[in-house]
Amino acid sequence: MGLDYIRSQTGKPWRKRWDGGLDRLKAPSLLDLNMSETARTVTAELNAGCHVKAGDTLIVQSGGDGFTISDGLRAIGRVANPSPELTAAVRDGGGYAEGVLQRVGLFGDTAEISVK
Repeated sequence: MGLDYIRSQTGKPWRKRWDGGLDRLKAPSLLDLNMSETARTVTAELNAGCHVKAGDTLIVQSGGDGFTISDGLRAIGRVANPSPELTAAVRDGGGYAEGVLQRVGLFGDTAEISVK
């Protein structure tokens, strides 16, 4: 069934439809994105009672088994399982990185932080 059925129903071989299609996909278009920096976003579990809002600048510090998120001197959250790329980037920065709080979860227990 599969490919034979498609070829028999369309009247044209399937390959002919994609003739030049790969070249068209590689050509620049209106919706191409060029990102200058690597987007690194993590979801942090916030401590109970902390008051943060979108746009706050935070400190991301590497710890033994994850990251500690702090607002100045007080710890406000934790990232339990960061990605290996993000862990290496923070470690290369001396164990610290700057983060910007992008969004706070609905119940105020999680936050998305963009790490620079």
